[in-house]
Amino acid sequence: MELKKIGWLQVHAPELCKEEDENVPEGFTTIRPTDETDPTEIRRIMEEADYLITADMTRDDFAIAKNLKMIQKWGIGVDRIDLDAAAENNIPVYITSGANSIPVAELAVGLMLSAFRRIPYVDKTVREGKWIRKNMRAECQMLNGKTIGLLGIGNIAKKVARMVSGFDPKEIIYYDIRPLTPEQEEALGAHYVSFEELCRRADVLSVHVPLMPATKGMIGEEQFNTMKPNMILVNTARGGVVNEKALIKALKEGKIYGAALDTFESEPIEKDNPLLTMDNVVLTCHCGGGVVDNVMNVTRHAYYNIAAFEKGEAPKHPQDVIVAKK
Repeated sequence: MELKKIGWLQVHAPELCKEEDENVPEGFTTIRPTDETDPTEIRRIMEEADYLITADMTRDDFAIAKNLKMIQKWGIGVDRIDLDAAAENNIPVYITSGANSIPVAELAVGLMLSAFRRIPYVDKTVREGKWIRKNMRAECQMLNGKTIGLLGIGNIAKKVARMVSGFDPKEIIYYDIRPLTPEQEEALGAHYVSFEELCRRADVLSVHVPLMPATKGMIGEEQFNTMKPNMILVNTARGGVVNEKALIKALKEGKIYGAALDTFESEPIEKDNPLLTMDNVVLTCHCGGGVVDNVMNVTRHAYYNIAAFEKGEAPKHPQDVIVAKK
């Protein structure tokens, strides 16, 4: 029997690749680039693969991938996959919904604490031989007693709500185009408010919406002008949801207390980006789901979907299907 080929277009550490390959479903094999920046290698894998695990797929790529049956996103964000081209070519696109929710939620909460307590800045000053304890007593804040605002209430935001509830916040509020039922809100300890009210009332505004035309730049100068001066913005979703120029302006003018960002409009972040020089900003490298103890959870989820699709069966979760086969 000829093995179906699963093409990985992302390079993982060798030890992770070994474990992933040991868990490949029966009837499949994997092909991988040794250098994900080499266009020749990427093209070869696209030409050979029956299935692709990738975060990027352009319209031109579909013309190369002649054997492709399905695209499986390792994670949930599909903003760099041309979904219109996928539909036109009758190539389904699946995600691994919920698989990264715990590590991303943990990072979001960690960023809240890091920004409010200015942990990276304090760490830097201690290493420089300074002792700024008195200054920090006058500047740092607690999560306790704060109003936690969630923009979007999907799998990750729900996990964040449960985690921050342990800090005894004043309240947890959220905005989403699909509000929860009253029963779901009660179980989560959160309640719905308008987007305008969310921006105005939150002490922490944590972003959890996908990047799409309707959400691009939805947090901009108008929203920053209504926010509390002691609030922090946390973004573990997509950089494009926040207007970066407006954020930088708000930080410089003291309209908000700080920001903690795992995602940016341009990635990797450009070397001259003013955010890199701001002491009230915490930065990470779009690594919310990047923890060693969750890699196989996501991988098995992806492999399950691929094997199920090959057998004509349903995916692991109905919400995994972003573009369905005609």
